[in-house]
Amino acid sequence: MKAVRSGRSSLPAAVLFPAFVAALLVPLGAAFMPLFDGGAASNLARAFADPRFFRSFSYGLSQAAASAVLAAAIGLPGAFLIARRDFPGKRLLSALSAVPFCVPPLIIAVGFVLYYGREGFLNRVLMAAFGLDEPPIGFLYSFAGVVMAHGFYNFPVVMRFVGDAWATAPRRHEDAARLLGASERRVFMTVTLPSILPSIGAAMSLVFLMCFYSFVIVLLFGGPGVGTPEVELYRAARFEFDRPLASAFALVETAVAMGALALYAAFERRAAGDREESERGAPTGFRGAGEVALAALYGAFIAVCFIGPLASIVAESLTIRSASRVGSGLGFGNYVSLFARRGFAPALANTASLGLLSAALASVAGFSLSVGLKRARSPILSKILPLLPLGVSGVVLAYGWSSALGRSSAVAIAAVQAVSAYPFALRAIQSSVGLSDERYVEAARSLGSSRLGAALRVRLPMAAPSIASGFAFAFAMSAGDANALIAAPVAGFETLALLLYRLAGSYRLNEACAAAVVLAIGTGFIFFVKDANDVRL
Repeated sequence: MKAVRSGRSSLPAAVLFPAFVAALLVPLGAAFMPLFDGGAASNLARAFADPRFFRSFSYGLSQAAASAVLAAAIGLPGAFLIARRDFPGKRLLSALSAVPFCVPPLIIAVGFVLYYGREGFLNRVLMAAFGLDEPPIGFLYSFAGVVMAHGFYNFPVVMRFVGDAWATAPRRHEDAARLLGASERRVFMTVTLPSILPSIGAAMSLVFLMCFYSFVIVLLFGGPGVGTPEVELYRAARFEFDRPLASAFALVETAVAMGALALYAAFERRAAGDREESERGAPTGFRGAGEVALAALYGAFIAVCFIGPLASIVAESLTIRSASRVGSGLGFGNYVSLFARRGFAPALANTASLGLLSAALASVAGFSLSVGLKRARSPILSKILPLLPLGVSGVVLAYGWSSALGRSSAVAIAAVQAVSAYPFALRAIQSSVGLSDERYVEAARSLGSSRLGAALRVRLPMAAPSIASGFAFAFAMSAGDANALIAAPVAGFETLALLLYRLAGSYRLNEACAAAVVLAIGTGFIFFVKDANDVRL
């Protein structure tokens, strides 16, 4: 194969492409196949004539765009603080970048209900403080509620992407502009902003893609008759048994997502070029009382609006309510009730087994591809192939596997989750494999080791810490994912995330919060503490 030097591409040729065919192209093809039953043109025409089709795409695109703008508005001040200022709590603020990837959106949704709902904590505080008779906050179950949840949930992505770029923006160019008499505003507009714009574009494109694929939050907050293409695909396949319509949603949704992915790749390529010429300057302390006040105000805003919903989950999990729900106390009764549930132990075991399998698949694929990409010359291999899974949603893949197999299975769900986590595991692993010294590999080859043996004896030990990081990341993403199992449920198979969804849906919020805390400890916050600084695409 001519994609790599010296004919050393047997690993990606023999492992990578069959893996992608099995894990990505097969379910994707199966998801599109029902569209051809009775003619693709007629099925597409019928889908386009359905009012829900245009309405769902209009809603999905508009909420994703608005969510990306809100995430940028919240994340940019944090990016500046992380990049240019030293202050107590900086590490905690930086570690928030792990939240969108490792804290399941279902937990965020439950937190928003408890915090921003009509009977939520914030409304109760405001009503008591100002003597109001009606809750002043009522945006939750609306377009604004979806955008708020998405914006607050994803602002750390913008903060991290742009913060990294801002930290390496050319300081000497800024200093030169100041020496020539430019004001701070002019320096920012003419020097700093152009250098970070590609990273802003990449971050917003990724947030747009994640919000366009949003499933659980829209399912809960979108309101009756409102849904993104992801939700409408689920309804058409699961409740209406209209597979051609579901396939039409899958096809057009994937085409839109691929466009957003191409935009992300273009911005990221430009940002990567800027990073090669960057210089990292040392952050400084705050300059004046004005900056201190603004930073404190931003911290308070994040604490109230972002940390508040998460804290409310912990508080609700420790609240014991009476049967009449008039009185309440504190204790661990909700956890006792949760642990005593007949389905809790199997759900915990299923979560662990599914997470381990999907993380193993993602890590093996990430290591294999990293070794292959080290010598790749083809842009298809080196740039496009690693990003492709981001352009296909887990709901589409789960629907595709259930169509291909005639039923859903836990192994298929693991494959779906592995494909979704693989780009992030790849990024963690690729950095260490890319930095490995080829002299050690060539020495092993000269001593008679095969290419596979050299990879296992030399590259694998050197990449072990990054593989462990990628494995932990993939496990956390899998354990917290309920989308695939909701879209394609497996009979008799329930994970902790799916149990949380069902408890919340049956208004057993106290037990749901206990399940959310257990899930968050087992997934998000482990990675949140251990590897938050490695999150990047």
